[in-house]
Amino acid sequence: MEVQFTVPWSYSEKVDTTFPLTDDYEYWRPLVEHFLERTDTVEIHCWNEEQVAIKEIQSVLNSSVHVGDHMTVFKISNDKSAQDILLNKYEKNHKFKWFTVNLIRQGEVIFHSGHWATEFAVTIKNAEEVPWIQKITPKNTDFLIY
Repeated sequence: MEVQFTVPWSYSEKVDTTFPLTDDYEYWRPLVEHFLERTDTVEIHCWNEEQVAIKEIQSVLNSSVHVGDHMTVFKISNDKSAQDILLNKYEKNHKFKWFTVNLIRQGEVIFHSGHWATEFAVTIKNAEEVPWIQKITPKNTDFLIY
């Protein structure tokens, strides 16, 4: 079963108007903890100009790196270092640090977070996971379940 959802966000006149801002990222940690249990690989995508985030990942994680024309992509084994950065270092100054995070099991993406943790697509094990996801995400989160 697949679930796609978009958390409510807004833009700020005070900062980059292309960056979506949520009220908070309280939903991030429980979602990632849940899906990390079934994950063997973590993939983080940053825009090439997001050098602070890129350098932080490089300094903490042993990963393969692919630098494209616009994106830097890190592929990381699901280990304690990857879990620490995903669960404890995902936000700075109320902004999410990475454009995309994929959690992968045996080559298949089972958790996709895009557009700085505002758009998600997840593969769930059973229908009971849907109300749990709805409970931890902000009010007015849009869901598509199929």
